[in-house]
Parts: sequence; C-alpha cells; structure tokens
Amino acid sequence: MRNFKKYIVLSMAACITLSPVLANANDIVEEVTVISAPINSEEEIKVKDYIKYEGKITSITKNEKYISIMVKDDASDPYNGMLFHIDEDVILLNDKAMDFISKDSFKEGQTVTGYYSKDTIMLMSLPAQLSPDLIILNEAEEPVTVEVSKFNKELISTDGMLKISPTDTTIITDKNGNKVDKEDLVDRDLIVFYTISTKSIPAQTGPEKIIVMDKEDTVLEVETPEPEVIQAEVSVLNKALINEKEITLDKELYKNEKDIVMVPLRQIAETLGYEVNWNNDLRKAELTKGAQWTAVTIGEDNYSFAKMLVRLGAAPEIKDSTTYVPLNFLEEILKVSVEILEDGMVNIAE
Repeated sequence: MRNFKKYIVLSMAACITLSPVLANANDIVEEVTVISAPINSEEEIKVKDYIKYEGKITSITKNEKYISIMVKDDASDPYNGMLFHIDEDVILLNDKAMDFISKDSFKEGQTVTGYYSKDTIMLMSLPAQLSPDLIILNEAEEPVTVEVSKFNKELISTDGMLKISPTDTTIITDKNGNKVDKEDLVDRDLIVFYTISTKSIPAQTGPEKIIVMDKEDTVLEVETPEPEVIQAEVSVLNKALINEKEITLDKELYKNEKDIVMVPLRQIAETLGYEVNWNNDLRKAELTKGAQWTAVTIGEDNYSFAKMLVRLGAAPEIKDSTTYVPLNFLEEILKVSVEILEDGMVNIAE
C-alpha cells in the first residue's frame, strides 16, 4: 500500500462574532423583516460552518502547483501561525473591491483572513498547515464584514446569527464570477459581504455582494493491493495484535463475497483510542480521536479522508449487529501500519 503522512482533523468550536452595527442600520429595515430568535436550550446553539484565522503574511514560497503563505497573528512566537497552501481550488478575494484576485496579489506584510471548513484536514505540524477554502486580502478602509456559511431556506446562517435579504443592488455570483439568481441561494455555502446590519438575533442585512462557493466532494481512487495478496495470509480470525498488545476479538474477521477480509470496526477503533458513535437513521458510524474524525456509511464504498471520499474496493457491512470495514480501511483511512504476521495474525500499529 502507499505510504501516507498522518493527518488529523482540526475540530474546534469557532467563536461566534457579531457583525458591527452602524448608525444607519435603519436604512435596511424596509428590506428585511426583523426576527427575534432567542436561544432557549443548548441544542439550539450551533457553531459556524467555517473557522477563520487572521494575521500578517511573514513569508511566501512557490512551486509549480501552488504557493504557500505563512500567516501569523503573533510574530514573536516561532510556533504561532498557519501555513496556507493555495492551489487553484482556493477562492481568493479582496475585501476592498469585494472581487477576485490572483495568487500574485499576495505580498509579505499584508493582512489576510483565511477561512476553512470546520471539518478541514490539517497537517500535524507546528505551525499547522492546511489548504483553506477562502483567503481574503484585507485592504478595505471602511468596515466590511464577511460571513462564510451555509444558509438555509430562510437564508439564515448555520449558527443562526445572520439572516440575509438580497436587494436589487446586491451582486450575486458564483466562484467563477457568473451571475446567480436569488432563488438559487438556499442551502448553499455563501461568502457574504456587508457593511450594515440590524441589532436583532439573527442580525439582518442587505448584502453588498454574495458569492456562491459550491464544493463538490472529491472521489479519490486509492491504489490498493489485489485482495488475495494480503487476504490469503490471514488465518487467525479471532485475535489481533494492536500496538504490541494481543486482544481477543468479540467478533471474528471474515471474508466477504469479494474475498476481502472485513474487520470489526468498533472494537479495533476503540482499542486505537477512537470514540465510535452510531447513527441508526443514517446507518453511519463516526470515529473521533482528539481532533481526528472520519465516518463510514453502511453499503457505501466512500470513506471520508482529507476532504475527499476515498474508495477502498469494499463497502462497510453489518454482520451479527456489528459494523465491519475492509482491512485496508485501517491503513488508508486511520493511517496505522497493518501487516500479517507469520502465524497469520493481523498486526496493527500506530
């Protein structure tokens, strides 16, 4: 199998920031209906879809495929900051013009804000490294607020803090600059530029500009060995060696109809330190370990890894009320070492 560097999912609660309220907020009252939406329970508290990080560019490196900018909000701390890798999929904007810019627009000393999904994969390093969804070059002289979120059918952001009501003067485009109709904003990920808002919860605004940032799931075909290469060697089905500790499996390994070895997900994942949660309605298991996260859905050969859907050649299955995944899930998704010992036992090591 191919070797991968280990990645972790950055999972943090984003701070909820209220938009600045200017003196002329009443100018837009006729454009919107003020809604009072008090929070009555913990279940109603939601975090933002996108996390943002603002700082100054301290260095820029380039290669043939992308550029990388080091952004720090505390230059005195050598471990502070984030390294943003900018490829052709990253949306680049200027908050002054509220328009698109090129990678060549970035210079050392400039202030930028990077936005990335709360489920973004971050390279395990200091400083952290990732490929953001959006970077905004901050040059506006007058206050401009940017909200990045999915908006529901009422055009309210996921965290419930902003409701947008596009006016006749609101510019609406997609990430390629093509015009988009107001009716096509529902349940879409949007970049919203605005300067004034009401004091209600959610805040109300008639945006200056909206950019639709649809993201399609990437499906990566992972190159895996032919099943019989490693599967034929597995002969001990009721035990496994995990981090040098032999455990007896509650449910045995087995071979599916494609002759691929399937392993019990929960027991092995929990032994590796993961918390496993089962969603019966979606027939989906979610694995969390610190900031690392992935999910598997019964019957779907699509496994979440590094903002991609990875195919492994076999879908998760349920047998004897237990979720099973293919053996190569451990190596390709959980990024642990897997080998078959001489006695036929599976050896799993981090």
